Amino acid sequence: MYSLILVSLVVSGSPSSEATLTESRMISVGGGLLSAHQVDRGYSPLIFSGRQGSANATYSKLRGHRERVWALEYSSGTLQNRHGRNLECWSLSWLGLFLYQPHEESPFSWGWSNSNNINRRTIDDFLNYTGRTDYFTSFGPAAKYSLSFGFGKHELTFQVLGHLQLLGFYIPSSHVSSMPRGFGYEQNGFGNAVLNSAFLFHPGSAINFGLRPGLKLKLGENNSVGLSYLYDYSSLSHVHSSQRSRGSLGLSLTMGI
Repeated sequence: MYSLILVSLVVSGSPSSEATLTESRMISVGGGLLSAHQVDRGYSPLIFSGRQGSANATYSKLRGHRERVWALEYSSGTLQNRHGRNLECWSLSWLGLFLYQPHEESPFSWGWSNSNNINRRTIDDFLNYTGRTDYFTSFGPAAKYSLSFGFGKHELTFQVLGHLQLLGFYIPSSHVSSMPRGFGYEQNGFGNAVLNSAFLFHPGSAINFGLRPGLKLKLGENNSVGLSYLYDYSSLSHVHSSQRSRGSLGLSLTMGI
């Protein structure tokens, strides 16, 4: 009888504990102007730089002390080196963040991140092997600092989010004068060729990190408008190494769903 009473208390108590967890879902869309600097030694040791347009969308879910964020960003445009040669490029990135807040009053959260990037670039003046593409997916630590304060009759939120990728795999750009590793033997098949062309992403061979400070102005119960700066840097080592540095300033609109 005592066992039945104990089981009844446990079962009836679990829904009430779940009900105390607050949950919110937010979606944010925005865009802005991006300043990019890139070196691809398969093309040239010179730096290509310029302005690009960018668009992004972010979905976040906060449940209790746990937050999940998924951010998608696309950018494209033309970069130039000091001799005026054009580099046409576009980039698509998908970032996942999994954060934990130690207690409700803490402005800090930390956890881990997963970054996925695909980058494409071409030089129209080159006839052979002009299209160069690299891809990487990697994992590493992440942290966020958030602080809300009053501004007249409005509420402002300052937030900084950082992530660093340390482990994963990457597929570097092919050689300018030959096919990439793994694609030289047709009998291997496309799937095996992709696997054979991949390298281990680790400190010393590749790195990726990002920093995202921003300021949001609350407009209503679950709506806000924000100004943010997104900075990302990545470096992939290979026969022809490549580095990218990008910073974008943009506006975003956040809505509760």
